[in-house]
Amino acid sequence: MHDVIVAGGGVIGLAVARELAGRGRSVLVIDSGASGAAASASSAAAGMLSPLSEAGESNPFFQLCMASLRIYRTWTDHLREESGIDPEYACPGLLYLASSAAAAAALQRRRDWQRDAGFAVEWAPPAEVRRIEPLLTLPAAGALLMRDEHHVTPRRLLSALRTSCIARNVEIQTGFRVHEILVSGNRVEGVRAGSERILGGAVVVSSGAWSSEIAGLQPRIPVYPRKGQILSLAAPGRSFRRMIRWEHAYFVPRKDGVLIVGATDEDAGFDASLTPAGVGGLLAAAQQISSHTAAFPILEMWTGFRPATPDGLPLIGRAELEQLFYATGHYRNGILLAPITASIVADLMEGREPEVPLGPYSPFRFQ
Repeated sequence: MHDVIVAGGGVIGLAVARELAGRGRSVLVIDSGASGAAASASSAAAGMLSPLSEAGESNPFFQLCMASLRIYRTWTDHLREESGIDPEYACPGLLYLASSAAAAAALQRRRDWQRDAGFAVEWAPPAEVRRIEPLLTLPAAGALLMRDEHHVTPRRLLSALRTSCIARNVEIQTGFRVHEILVSGNRVEGVRAGSERILGGAVVVSSGAWSSEIAGLQPRIPVYPRKGQILSLAAPGRSFRRMIRWEHAYFVPRKDGVLIVGATDEDAGFDASLTPAGVGGLLAAAQQISSHTAAFPILEMWTGFRPATPDGLPLIGRAELEQLFYATGHYRNGILLAPITASIVADLMEGREPEVPLGPYSPFRFQ
């Protein structure tokens, strides 16, 4: 019997498993496919670590994101050393485009509070935008240059996490999904996965968009899928120097010449199909940002499911049942929040209160 069963092998589940194993726990990860397989939230991610471009104010969730970002470089350094796989952590910065006076005013308000908080953000007037990114053709009303925005390559991150988990003696079983929590009295005693009863000392729910489908959860959690369609283009040379964001679209340039274009955000259940509206909208937005992308070859198109909650915040914390823990519902921020979530769950399992206040992420807040 393992000390801990982790239900889900995406970036959150693997990060939690790795952290627990590093603290001396025997861990079993159960995942429906190869860990981090297609259709997980991790597969829909572009790998942006960009709390500054996401946050409209300095609220507790922004502080959680920044706490995770502060430990990210060290975390990925250790992953690279343990696995031999480079997650390609980089800090190229991000250029957030405004195409109207109203959008420019909103970004300038964001600039003001972020600059006052000590972040490296500056306003670029229209004449400067093309100098910063020469291939931009969008008629910009200005842009916010955020120098402290980072990214990783999600597939490489997942491979590094999986390899690191194996090096730490984490057992990973794939091909079936946890569909029930087994309980004795008020305490978890294991899970049912497929036709098997698997006993464990504790259970961590990190099944992403499928988390709410697990029977026996107390409390029940309202996690549901938000479909993301995303694609990649072959960009010649260093076409773009940094990440670019405009309205709901973004570019993430990789050092190998791949340009990620994302992403839709759809209420479509678990429909994994690529659609003309979704892909067409991404390609149209890409060409509005830079007409040069019309000539870039399409490399790949895919979908994934982000685990959303009604208030957009994750579920991290202890459950009503003893030795049941939640680490799910991270929506668009699973890649960013993986290291801090893993640390929080491990602290809770050791009976220590994390330094980060967990009230906003309580599994009980929807009761």
